[in-house]
Amino acid sequence: MKIVTKKLKIGLVVVVPEDMDDLWHLYNIILPSDQVAARTVRRVRRDVDDTSRPDKGERRRMFIRLTVEEVALHKYSNRLRVKGKILEGPEDFVSHGTYHTINIEPGLKIEIVKESWPRPLLRRLEDAVSRKGQRLIVIAVEEDQAVIGIIDDSGIDVRVEIHGRARGKYGKYIQTADAMDQMFSGVATQLHELLERLPEVTRIVIVGPGSTKEKLAEVLKNKVPKSKNLLLLEHVSTGTVSGIYEALNRGIIERIASEIRLNREIQLMDDIMRHLGKGTGKTAYGWTEISRAVQFGAVETLLVLDKLFRESEPNQRRKMEAIMRQVEKQAGTVEIFSAEHQAGKQLEGLGGIAALLRFSLPEN
Repeated sequence: MKIVTKKLKIGLVVVVPEDMDDLWHLYNIILPSDQVAARTVRRVRRDVDDTSRPDKGERRRMFIRLTVEEVALHKYSNRLRVKGKILEGPEDFVSHGTYHTINIEPGLKIEIVKESWPRPLLRRLEDAVSRKGQRLIVIAVEEDQAVIGIIDDSGIDVRVEIHGRARGKYGKYIQTADAMDQMFSGVATQLHELLERLPEVTRIVIVGPGSTKEKLAEVLKNKVPKSKNLLLLEHVSTGTVSGIYEALNRGIIERIASEIRLNREIQLMDDIMRHLGKGTGKTAYGWTEISRAVQFGAVETLLVLDKLFRESEPNQRRKMEAIMRQVEKQAGTVEIFSAEHQAGKQLEGLGGIAALLRFSLPEN
């Protein structure tokens, strides 16, 4: 996501989504009653003399601003559809108050205007821009070679290629067990140095054919303790640089990055359910309990379902925003959960809103 303009005093943010992930963020950021504006295509009627034939009109590109009523994400067509009443557009072709749908695709510059920007939504937008500085280390490996690369938003940086071959008779290279062990040791040394310099690494993905990746993973767990909880293994057809690109093209890396973002939601819901199961009193759920917890300044982390926030009436949403602002003023954090994943479904079962508390509330 690119932010082109940000003028929060007038509620304006101009962005350019770059991929499907950005459209998902915008789906959760753009809400009914917001204003959205972009260059779009609208079918307009032509002036024709022959009234016996129906006029299907022609498609024209134009700039339209509308008040949002519905937002729908079409995952398989890489498109976010924003429908609402037109506020602004070329007078020759549109009537104010009529309906239009803006199809938002990667690369389209759009304006979003809100009455106010709740901090959680603004943070989500900022996270979409920075991706929280996530870096993934990808190691492609096969029997006689390994390649280590770093993947972030700027692309792939191949750091080192290590070969596991020994020179045999007549100068020819042959593969030996010792040569493979040396290769594994070389990978471990390089990985240790990278993890010392790059604390923001969130996953180490080992890709390749056959069982060599499993053998390497076992070596890394022993020789590079920091890697133990970061390792993931995926099958690709080659343990070369091409294997890293294959993992990218097949969506393996994108899927892993998405799973990383979900881990925090899963952990938070696990904490909620554990406290509920033990009856510690350090959780609250439902609007009545949450409001009472906020009054006591007890909310450490507030969990809000995106669907609840998105589908609420404007007055209800303003109440939710007030609660979220109050939590953050009390040095708490607010997390917006996706309704599409298991953690979000668990939260939906609790009414769509829950909280981890700093302390148990006194009885009424």
